[in-house]
Amino acid sequence: MKTLWAIAKKDIMHVVKDKTALLLMIAVPLAVITVIGLAFSSLFNANSGQLTISVALSDQDNATVGKAIKQALNIHTKDLDITITTYPNAERVRQQVEASNESVGIVIPTGASEAINKGASQAIPSDKRVQFYTLPNNSSDARVNVIRMIVDKVLQTQLISNESVRQVYQVCNQPGNHCAPNTINGPAISGAVIQATNATENALQPVSAGKAPEINTFDQVIPGYAIFFALFGLNSVAATILQEKESGTFRRLLIAPIHKYALLGGKLLAQFVVTLVQIGIIFAIGYFVFHMHVPDWPALILLLFGTSFAATGLGILIVSLVRSRRQINPVVTLVTLVTSALGGSWWPLYMEPEWMRNVARVGITAWAMEGLNNSMLFGKSFMEVLPNIIALFVYGLICFLIALRFFRFQEKTAAA
Repeated sequence: MKTLWAIAKKDIMHVVKDKTALLLMIAVPLAVITVIGLAFSSLFNANSGQLTISVALSDQDNATVGKAIKQALNIHTKDLDITITTYPNAERVRQQVEASNESVGIVIPTGASEAINKGASQAIPSDKRVQFYTLPNNSSDARVNVIRMIVDKVLQTQLISNESVRQVYQVCNQPGNHCAPNTINGPAISGAVIQATNATENALQPVSAGKAPEINTFDQVIPGYAIFFALFGLNSVAATILQEKESGTFRRLLIAPIHKYALLGGKLLAQFVVTLVQIGIIFAIGYFVFHMHVPDWPALILLLFGTSFAATGLGILIVSLVRSRRQINPVVTLVTLVTSALGGSWWPLYMEPEWMRNVARVGITAWAMEGLNNSMLFGKSFMEVLPNIIALFVYGLICFLIALRFFRFQEKTAAA
């Protein structure tokens, strides 16, 4: 054990002596994290800003439907602000939407109110229907969905109220029924139906269950890019081990009374410590500077230990499989980029399709990010993220065992 620690201490001191490299190891990830975090600052922040929607409107009907739509779209709150710009004809509306000058366009043709007033039982001619202009393939645009929902509700209310009045007249005119004409107040009936339709908030009581997690963009960005750069750090340790093998340093050390596994273990312990310190410092700065939320410290600490252990195991596995230093850079780069993309370093893992999340478990990033997301974003308990912690340590152990099977402490030389 003394030998193992002595070798690890020597490698750690070698890293510490290079002050510039040590500084860059922390500064580069923090610079990237800062830029990415600020760029996507509204990703998780529910209070990130006001949703502003611009609507191009051409009301050629100048009747009840147009007035109702204008009134419904007259929203100016801290969360939603809708601006309506009127245009003389449908062509101008289409041009504005096509040029992306307006979020959506609404055209109310002449006779639309009259056609709707006839009730829902009669088909509305296509040239009398309210036209809703959007860009193609933008069904996921929140602005379009908000306006569409408002307009749909207005038209639905108008159709229901007018159909209600029509049904009253129809019942009164059936054989055997008699209603004095002056006792049927169509506008009053329509108004009552509209009022009842819009009164759902009085019948529905929203109740909050539990506590919503407090999160910000850095709760995703800091863990993701800390792991991303930790994996890139495998490049240096792998290159160092291969350099010592190629230069004969390993062969000379093995002549000394040093067990070969103590020699390898010391180098791995050094890399584990360096990786853990790098990730730990980034997380500490994230907590104190970027106000990263940490609901469960024991879970976070064990996840960081597990991630560092798994990354170290992955590093020695790569070293055991490649043949030269020239192969290290492309292999580490490929592994880092693929596992980071699949595993949720660059975007939340839960946004990926299920099959991709399953494939991502081949790398350590998915196990680490799933545990960190569950703890930091969703506030899950220690026991709920424990499977991810165990998986990281098991992952690292499996990598170690495979690496020990294939690792060559000295290269074979051809017989003379």
